[in-house]
Amino acid sequence: MGRIVAGIDGSQGSRKALTWAVREAAAREAAARETILQPVIVWQSPAEHGDTRHLPVSDEQLAEEAAREQLGQVLEDVASQAPVTVADPQVVRGDPARVLCDRSASADLLVVGSRGLGGFAGLMLGSVSHKCAHHSRCPLIIVREGRAEDDHSQIRRILTGTDVSDGSRRALAWAADEAALRGASVEAVEVWADPYGGDMSLELHMEHFRAERIVLLERAEARLAATVAETAARHPGLDVVPVLLQGDDPAQILCERSADADLLVVGSRGHGGFLRLTLGSVGNACAHHSKCPVAIIPKARRAGRTGNRTLTGASP
Repeated sequence: MGRIVAGIDGSQGSRKALTWAVREAAAREAAARETILQPVIVWQSPAEHGDTRHLPVSDEQLAEEAAREQLGQVLEDVASQAPVTVADPQVVRGDPARVLCDRSASADLLVVGSRGLGGFAGLMLGSVSHKCAHHSRCPLIIVREGRAEDDHSQIRRILTGTDVSDGSRRALAWAADEAALRGASVEAVEVWADPYGGDMSLELHMEHFRAERIVLLERAEARLAATVAETAARHPGLDVVPVLLQGDDPAQILCERSADADLLVVGSRGHGGFLRLTLGSVGNACAHHSKCPVAIIPKARRAGRTGNRTLTGASP
């Protein structure tokens, strides 16, 4: 049975994340993939937010009660959106990013908002979504607050970048699975850096260099075509569109094209300890600057925990 974990904190971003998670669970159920939705609310006392004043126990009790009350509202919201199965909803005390990454070890998908309560308006990612982007053990979706017209039940165009890396292959495979689930198309973009552009442009006046450039370009086109054909073969009838673009900054190009996409999918480099970064420069830039929701696909999950402290609180 599949499991989708939704990180909730009461912010507008987390409400959008909950909507995405509900509709994702419904789409999987419709495709005969038995799936449960697990809402997780992580609460902290004022002291854990940086307030160093003496705090009575009652303040912590009020914080936990507020979180449990919020969970009740979340369950009502889910019931009003779609007939999905909710199991083991949790109210947990601890560090939000660590708790969610810990839960991701047994999940098929983790969904969070781009910024939570208290986030700075100028930042594209809050601290929780940033840490989850680097350390989630399952595919992660970061839902933007952005466009008012977003309707996550209408995923029509999924964008992903391709190259020769394992990360991009995982991203394309996941994007294809998601597109098949949603009846969407996939745009597979490869950014080709012209070796004879820029300072070497004068060399193109020589026939030898012009011919070599053509060969390199044709190789890139053939590689992209083969990658797309391999993906399409696994999903007969899926619309996978190859796009080869010239440029030096793949992240910038993907983020620009994300303005017209419903979901951007990128791969990570893999996993280390909780303090080690796992996103490459392209994935990190896309996580911060994409104009649509972002899915980050990690390397195959590995056993073990994220190193959480002992947490209090449990399912209501």
